[in-house]
Amino acid sequence: MVIPGSKNPVHIKDNFELFDFSLTGAEMEEIAALDRKKRYYTSTPEMLKRYAEMIPPVDKQK
Repeated sequence: MVIPGSKNPVHIKDNFELFDFSLTGAEMEEIAALDRKKRYYTSTPEMLKRYAEMIPPVDKQK
């Protein structure tokens, strides 16, 4: 799952406008049928620590 983030109020509003649609039951079933029950990404505590160190502090992000 992707969680979009922004400090810009216009971008935040745009992110919420993403949800201006709905899927039918049939469409949801088609999406569920795509699940291969396979994990494509596996992390370790060490990898997560390295990723966290790569991200600058929130207050310094633009």
